[in-house]
Amino acid sequence: MLLLLGLCLGLPLFSESQEEAQIWDDTSEQVMLRVPRQLRLLQRLKTKPLMAEFSVKSTIISRYAFTTVSCRMLNRASEDQDAEFQMQIPESAFITNFTMEKGTDMFKASLVIPSKDKAAFFLSYEELLQRRLGKYEHIISVRPQQLVGRLTVEVNILERSGITSLEVLPLHNSRKKGSGKAEGDEGPPPSTIINHNETFAKVVFKPTVVQQAKIAQNGILGDFIIQYDVKREQNIGDIQVLDGYFVHYFAPKNLPPLPKNVVFVLDISASMVGAKLQQTREALVTILNDLRPQDRFNIIGFSNRIKMWKDHLLPVTPDNIRNGKIYMYHLSPTGGTDINGALQTAIKLLNNYVAQNDIEDRSVSLIIFLTDGKPTFGETNTLRILSNTKEATGGQICIFTVGIGNDVDFRLLEKLSLENCGLTRRVHEEEKAGAQLIGFYDEIRTPLLSDIRIDYPPDAVERVTKTLFPNYFNGSEIVIAGKMADKKFDQLHVEVTASNSKKFVILKRDIPVESRKMGNDVSVTPGSVSGGGKDPNHLERLWSYLTVKELLSSWVQSNSEQEKEQLRQKAQALALNYHFLTPFTSMKLKKPGLHPNQLEDTHGMSAATGPTTVVQNLREASMQPEPAPKKPYGPRIKISKTSVDGDPHFVVDFPISKLTVCFNIDGEPGDILRLVSDHLGSGVTVNGELIGAPAPPNGHKKHRTYFRTITILINQPERSYLEITPNRVILDGGDRLVLPCNQSMVVGSRGLEVSVSANANVTVTIQGTIAFVILIHLYKKPAPFQRNHLGFYIANSKGLSHNCHGLLGQFLNQDAKLVGAPEEYGKNLSNHQPSPRAEGMPEAILKVKGRRVPVVWKQRKIYNGLEQVDCWFDKNNAAKLIDGVYKDYLALHPFDTESARGPSMSRKAEPDSLHEESA
Repeated sequence: MLLLLGLCLGLPLFSESQEEAQIWDDTSEQVMLRVPRQLRLLQRLKTKPLMAEFSVKSTIISRYAFTTVSCRMLNRASEDQDAEFQMQIPESAFITNFTMEKGTDMFKASLVIPSKDKAAFFLSYEELLQRRLGKYEHIISVRPQQLVGRLTVEVNILERSGITSLEVLPLHNSRKKGSGKAEGDEGPPPSTIINHNETFAKVVFKPTVVQQAKIAQNGILGDFIIQYDVKREQNIGDIQVLDGYFVHYFAPKNLPPLPKNVVFVLDISASMVGAKLQQTREALVTILNDLRPQDRFNIIGFSNRIKMWKDHLLPVTPDNIRNGKIYMYHLSPTGGTDINGALQTAIKLLNNYVAQNDIEDRSVSLIIFLTDGKPTFGETNTLRILSNTKEATGGQICIFTVGIGNDVDFRLLEKLSLENCGLTRRVHEEEKAGAQLIGFYDEIRTPLLSDIRIDYPPDAVERVTKTLFPNYFNGSEIVIAGKMADKKFDQLHVEVTASNSKKFVILKRDIPVESRKMGNDVSVTPGSVSGGGKDPNHLERLWSYLTVKELLSSWVQSNSEQEKEQLRQKAQALALNYHFLTPFTSMKLKKPGLHPNQLEDTHGMSAATGPTTVVQNLREASMQPEPAPKKPYGPRIKISKTSVDGDPHFVVDFPISKLTVCFNIDGEPGDILRLVSDHLGSGVTVNGELIGAPAPPNGHKKHRTYFRTITILINQPERSYLEITPNRVILDGGDRLVLPCNQSMVVGSRGLEVSVSANANVTVTIQGTIAFVILIHLYKKPAPFQRNHLGFYIANSKGLSHNCHGLLGQFLNQDAKLVGAPEEYGKNLSNHQPSPRAEGMPEAILKVKGRRVPVVWKQRKIYNGLEQVDCWFDKNNAAKLIDGVYKDYLALHPFDTESARGPSMSRKAEPDSLHEESA
């Protein structure tokens, strides 16, 4: 499921690529035509390359999100220009390709685009969506920094337990200049389309240039935000199992809240003067009004002096709330920053209250700590501050920290929260601190459980992520993942112990578990699952994501160099295996011809060597693109006649008897045909998906069908697959690579080679003994009955087994004999060329596989009409020629290798079916 990042440079404008260049030019002209007049001058003054396309496609499966960003730029200038692509990504996400500037959540890459040339950028990342305030929130940054002719954001959500609510918020922009919101916009952004049912939702945002200009003329539209939640039928949670991995989502509801003992610790040093302190005061006023009668609270202001409102915690009463507000407004900023002193004072207040009061109700002790700086007074050594705090809390007090601005010691705040069961938030300089503080408090305002422990039978699970949690807050979610020790089970015993108000809670249940494989209960648009690895299992990647996050947290908290090194090695090994970019891993840019370990900068391409594709690698054995040949057109290997092309017309060559047979398949749009089925032999399966088109006028057919997608699946020696459309090739062979079909390139990995000849064909060679050629049929101005489509040709079948089947595969190891035809046709039909009026005559009988099939003579054109084939044609959907009937060869989905239908096809589905169209 891993998506690979590439910087794909296009061909210089040689004569062969003029048509392709025209497409880019047309796009830019469309942009100019649709931009209001006052914006055209602004665009002419800009010297940066034109962004022709900005596309984001995201798929969320059981809260785990895969996102791919693609950007295509064109340099229309007469000189070389620098092109820069940057993308703001969620802080919790792992980039699965390329590089990210350390310590930021901004991906940035640049290169030189030669004059009249183009470049494409691809970025992908993964994240587990966090549940906050009862909703999951998926945020996509839409900031191309210029108006874009083709701008698309597409999000697909698949939740097995059911979707209860779905909302698309107005565009939000607080990190960058620009309005980020159209005038009067209260609902979803303009041009947003939302479709969803009980378990699946699709959201598409596709604004025109004019709509973009109304939102933000500088192209900084803002954050596209989707919020949703799922059904929860039992308090013990939802467990999902997939191919040996499980995930447990625990989010109980309808529980009484626990009382809070909370101390607000507010930085009032000189740096807080002005808007920061004023906004913080206003936010705390709102928070104080929200406290419950059973809560206890106090307020501390600190600079180089510690100012405590009261020397003990106070109950929540109208008078105490009013007096607390008055106290806050009398705090004035001055002096330095004594972080250690403020924390020790707050911890002492909480410890004294718990020790001196015989509390019947169980309660939760919290510190909400806000600062904009670093320790400058008192104890300034961060290690001692951390040690003092951890010792004083004794694991009984949770510290939630908020860092404001760019000067804050965020690493110290992060460690304080990690070591003391809390969370941390960063408020950037341009953001409103008050709103951020209120939002942060809302997440922790209602604790429902404390001291949570979740247990599973030790002989049933292994390598489980964290199972102990200090608190559970209403509207959040606890997520645990692990591996099943034994895949043969029908239920999993789960025990949850926790404290809630006046009682100790124990939940026990044997949860029925259906051990499923991917693709058995869902159907997703091809390309939906971005990612990689040997097994594209979203639960496995979720487990690896959580495990790496926990190892990183443990590394941050550890003070032992030996322990830190062990944690680093574990995190690094896991991150490398799953291709996560972490502080312990880096990604290398590879250029063709370079040593695998050499790190190179990315520059423009050389006209002498043709296009260059620069691809990220994490392993030395990863795919390494090779320079495309200077003359990429025309297949590199000889193609046989055995093929399927056009509407769709099948041709089968019997070389021993020197006969060629042809037939048609009149399928329905959306049908997926099994072309080659050798899953149990060579491990190769080929499926083709049909697209419909109206029939030509006065035609005998109701409609036409063409192949819009060819999918090749390989399970030996390692699992991999290719999905080919007229526009792009997705190759997943351990690493995942997306290749545009309008650029020539060659990539290879572990016996698999893919050669793309720009806008002409794709040649796939497997272990040197199997080769397929996929012709690309493109129409610049298609007629109503024409569609861009593919043709499939078998170039080498030596590596396929004798048990190979499928509409084409069943004939590869067979022979045929012609009987009952005039003698001149019986031996070698191709030596005779009857006149066209004789087509359909003479009639004959073809003997194949012991069957007698009536056939007539016919002529077919193949190879884009470059070659004419004389063949014996079987009518009636090849009903007597093929084993069984046409419907026996329908696959369940593009990645099905063992469909439940078909005379020699078994009854399972491959897990690779969870997959959505990529960039």
